[in-house]
Amino acid sequence: MTQEIKDEAIEQLEKDILFGFENEDDLLESICGMFYDESDFDEKWLKREIDIRLKKHQADSLKWETPTDFDRLVKSFDELNKNKIISLHRAGYTKSDGEEDAAEIIAELKERGISVKGYCYYHTQDLERAIGEEKMLFIGFDSYNRDDKLAKEVAEKIITVLTKHGFSTRWNGSIETRIAILNINWKKAVDNIDYNYGRVFEIFEKYHTP
Repeated sequence: MTQEIKDEAIEQLEKDILFGFENEDDLLESICGMFYDESDFDEKWLKREIDIRLKKHQADSLKWETPTDFDRLVKSFDELNKNKIISLHRAGYTKSDGEEDAAEIIAELKERGISVKGYCYYHTQDLERAIGEEKMLFIGFDSYNRDDKLAKEVAEKIITVLTKHGFSTRWNGSIETRIAILNINWKKAVDNIDYNYGRVFEIFEKYHTP
């Protein structure tokens, strides 16, 4: 295995650990998957690197001031779910992934007789910006039926809730523009909680079941 491949694997690993969503097994699977065509990829080496770096991140997390920005974001998204706005953490890698995840959940909730107003999400590319120098997390949103007026109401509710939980936001009022959370200090450790589908359905079924 070349040093170039090692460097690439470590770069991805460091990002994924900072994101804080994947445990040891998830990290091994996802990074090995990146190099599936490398016949001499050293899985044992990667396992050791994951173990060392993940343990350090977990140890560092014990010293963080709480609540972290992620804790406050979870509270914000939980409140939005209670207000019939599907709110998804790390919904895929791109905008289209986030839109597809939301559409799938809207359809499934409809089958259960539960209506929604709209949705919001951030994806992995957004997280890359959040842990970078910009320290900005973009939140995509829309109404459940692509109605412009309702989409604006959804956006305004998202901003109200984020502001209530201590975030600074920026939005120009256009439904074509995503909401930006400014100066986010992203700190998240692995906790094996499903902040995507699992949490949305748990809250919607608790508060909105007919």
